[in-house]
Amino acid sequence: MHVYVQVKRYGGHSFMKKRWLSLILAGMMVLSGCGSAVNDAGSAQKEPEGASAVANTDSGSGGSTDAGADAGAVDEPIELTWWTYTADGTMPDDAKEVLQRANEISAEKIGVTVNMIYKTTEQFDLDLQTGEYYDMTFSCDWCNDFDGNAVKGYYYDITDKVEAVAPELYKAVVPWWEIGTLNGRIYGVPMLKDLGAEVFFRMNSDYFENEKGMTLPDEMSFADLEPYLKQYKEDHPDEYPYYLPGVGITGLFQVHERIVSKYLVIPYSKAGTPEGTKIIPVFDDEEYMGMLRLVHKWYELGYINPDAATTEEVPKSIQTPVRTGTAWTGFMGWSDPGAYGFNVKLVRFIGPNMSRGTQQGSLIAINAAAPEKNVDACLKYMELLYTDRQFRDTLAYGIEGKHFEYYEDTVIRTAEGNEHYMQDNFVTGPAISASVVSANKETLADPRQWEKVYKGYADARISDTNGFSFDPTNVEAEIAALDAIWSSYNAELVTGTVDTDEAVKEIRPQMEAAGLDKVREEAQRQLDEYLEKFD
Repeated sequence: MHVYVQVKRYGGHSFMKKRWLSLILAGMMVLSGCGSAVNDAGSAQKEPEGASAVANTDSGSGGSTDAGADAGAVDEPIELTWWTYTADGTMPDDAKEVLQRANEISAEKIGVTVNMIYKTTEQFDLDLQTGEYYDMTFSCDWCNDFDGNAVKGYYYDITDKVEAVAPELYKAVVPWWEIGTLNGRIYGVPMLKDLGAEVFFRMNSDYFENEKGMTLPDEMSFADLEPYLKQYKEDHPDEYPYYLPGVGITGLFQVHERIVSKYLVIPYSKAGTPEGTKIIPVFDDEEYMGMLRLVHKWYELGYINPDAATTEEVPKSIQTPVRTGTAWTGFMGWSDPGAYGFNVKLVRFIGPNMSRGTQQGSLIAINAAAPEKNVDACLKYMELLYTDRQFRDTLAYGIEGKHFEYYEDTVIRTAEGNEHYMQDNFVTGPAISASVVSANKETLADPRQWEKVYKGYADARISDTNGFSFDPTNVEAEIAALDAIWSSYNAELVTGTVDTDEAVKEIRPQMEAAGLDKVREEAQRQLDEYLEKFD
């Protein structure tokens, strides 16, 4: 059975006020699988086939989650079971070695070690339902559903504990505790990272700037890309400057908040206006449809590969001069010429746009069934993730000297690190407390990157829905039919393979006949009732 939650938040958009932003900016400156996981005592935890476990190998560990362990005793630390995320069911090759080093640090400083178990989205769902034990777990909007699982009672209410047990953790997350809050109670600790959706063109600066003398600004409109595509096509008539897969352009939908699937939305362009809470069919979002019309135009001009609708992925071996990605201002993860064959410059064309969904990219929640001492140990462990840069960098990037080196107050990954300890750093803690990554010594990141990112959120377009989540129970049959119709057109529509307006003329009447208006009216009714709580 699916449970859907509608989330009450404190004062709507008040969390974005500049005085709150100044608090977190100040805080940043201060911060400067599953086979069997066998512990040292020889006992095994039952785990579903397919996930990956990193067992604690620290010789001082008691190797259990016994609530009687003393969190302050370095010679017998509490061992916590920590579930984290993996997309494919595997863990980095050197994860066990890295965790051993991290456990040495945390055992010495707070008397806590962890047994980290990597899980896929499906394994999270299965193991929660079957009651598999954990102490703390990765959770977010798109995996191990935070809001849904919290309302089901899976997660520990830390409201009355967190500030008393881990005061520096509490201060570090201010003013963003609403991200992990439901109905005025805190059930998760936000692992702060990028909170607003920003979408970038990833452009070959060697070609556009150095060879052709074209300027790549920090920001431009979607339409502004056309001259760059035109120039490349003229120089390379047999190539496609904007090579796309069947899912279309990454992040293009971030111009609106999705309320029901991909077809009932609220445009961010309407935020702060009377239309900011009005749900519309995606066909009526002029900003989004205007971009799809341009995609079709570019397809017709030969800028996009003709097999885009049926292409599953675009590997790095295809050195397309323009790609797209969702990241944050100052991100350097696509800037290594060794990986892409050329230097890359990011040019933002969407965002930042912010909603509860974009904010909930990473949280750590504590098991509601965990013993009290383990709960306290979890909070102290998360406090260390926020306050100890060496510890945080170890989990994020590996072992200094082997997997990464420090340079100019940033991190540069080694070849061994890139090959044997590469993962999204948000799965092991907050991004803002880790050192930022430079591509190499010639392409340096700004060490104060996150201060600038969060300062930029003062200009974000912010959803007026206050964390609303739609409950489809009353219209499940209609949604199933609508999803089927949309899916049959989606790839050709988002890759520009078909004329946008002609496709809409076909899709809209089919969806209206299948109950589009009924679903929209149900969603609008729920949203209106939900927003009455904030009047």
